[in-house]
Amino acid sequence: MSKPVNTVAVGAFVIGAFLILFIILFSLSEDLFERNVEYSLVVFDGSLKGLTQGAPVAFKGVPIGEVVSFDVYLDSDTFEALTPVVMRINRDRIRRSDEKSHSESDMQTMIDKGLRAQLQVQSLLTGQLYVQLDFHPDSPARYRKDELEKYDVPPDMIVIPTMPREMEKLSSSLDDLDLAALADDMKSIMSGLRQIINAPDTQALPENLTATVQAIEQLSNGIDAELQALSPELNQLVADAAGTMGTLNKNMPGLSADAQKTLEDMSATLETAQKALERLDHTLSDDSAVIYDMRKAAKEIGAAGRALQSLSESLETHPESLIKGKRAQ
Repeated sequence: MSKPVNTVAVGAFVIGAFLILFIILFSLSEDLFERNVEYSLVVFDGSLKGLTQGAPVAFKGVPIGEVVSFDVYLDSDTFEALTPVVMRINRDRIRRSDEKSHSESDMQTMIDKGLRAQLQVQSLLTGQLYVQLDFHPDSPARYRKDELEKYDVPPDMIVIPTMPREMEKLSSSLDDLDLAALADDMKSIMSGLRQIINAPDTQALPENLTATVQAIEQLSNGIDAELQALSPELNQLVADAAGTMGTLNKNMPGLSADAQKTLEDMSATLETAQKALERLDHTLSDDSAVIYDMRKAAKEIGAAGRALQSLSESLETHPESLIKGKRAQ
């Protein structure tokens, strides 16, 4: 008589066979599942507190992958501690305008164009971090692949340069500050302020300000009183000035005509004087007839004068000649 079939054992055998077959198929097709996946390495020198496996990797805020693992490398010579982070990036999440598939060469081109990795805060409440990829061509490229040769980085691994977090930049700036000197300066400033505040002149400042305000108020009242007293005179002066301007505007055309006539008369007089001067200049010239007659008359007057002088001398010598006349020769 045959034994009954143990269905439980058969079921367990079948399930185990399926599991073994699934594991074999999965291991054989692992490369097929990851044909559009590439692995990249970034190296940070700061703290990775808040970064966990599976943390997002984003490009301009768009998730394109995840953090796979991270470790600590310690330089045996300098004891510099570095924290390399391995990332898995899905190429399908990055599309090109020519509709070609993203490749490793594209990632290297992006690195040459300034692609940098930076740790960013994912949640302020939990302090979780994620890796942000973006273009920063002006930022220095830290931890390039050629700088990590001594750490035995796999040749096919893409290394994306990194840049420090904003908090790390701030911390570095604070480290450069001389806090002791800054504290001494603050003490000196506070001591100076205390001396100024406690000075007698500063204590008397409110009273001086009150007196100054009162003096300004009295001056203002005096000015108001003077302005009120001068207001009628100023109004009369403005009215007189307005009347004068009106009279000038009214008489200006007549005055303008008289002035124009006077200028014309003066012009005619000057023209007549110019002609007279021209004639006088011609009369007094060397070749004019008037000058010739005057010179001739002068000669005759000179001859008559000489004759009178001779007669006077003759009479002085022979006064009797006036009675007897001139002797015969």
